[in-house]
Amino acid sequence: LSHFIIEPMVPHKQDEEFYVCIHSLRYYDEILFYHEGGVDVGDVDAKAERLQLPTGTDAAADLIHGKLLGKVPPAKKDSLASFIMSLYRFYKDLHFAYLEINPLVMLADNTVVPLDMAAKLDETASFLCAQKWGEVDWPPPFGREAYPEEAIVREMDGKTGASLKLTI
Repeated sequence: LSHFIIEPMVPHKQDEEFYVCIHSLRYYDEILFYHEGGVDVGDVDAKAERLQLPTGTDAAADLIHGKLLGKVPPAKKDSLASFIMSLYRFYKDLHFAYLEINPLVMLADNTVVPLDMAAKLDETASFLCAQKWGEVDWPPPFGREAYPEEAIVREMDGKTGASLKLTI
């Protein structure tokens, strides 16, 4: 590991943790939500509530309330639905293929704090999103090791202010 992100501790209770995941499938995006998040979330594929959104549609608050938030305390539902709608717009705008937040913490004052996140970008959308994404260092394609020459250029790139790239 060469990079670390250090953030302040967010004191919270276990019942303030949620799980949310958005992933893209062939004809729709799917939002998974579980009312218990954190390290011990378990098999979310089996437990999570699911909302499938056909490609090109948006997530509406009534759909999110009805399909995902049934086990969420009533005082938190509106804020959580608003966050999920905004998260889905963000997901689509930046062409993610997968985005998971666990835990997603909603404090007593309804402040939403994503404590841990994993994401995958759709590299084929770089012509649309390169400026929004900024500098992204893509790994070699799956199943292909980097050539020694590519490794040398990558090392030189890290030591200079210039942008050096090589793909063989």
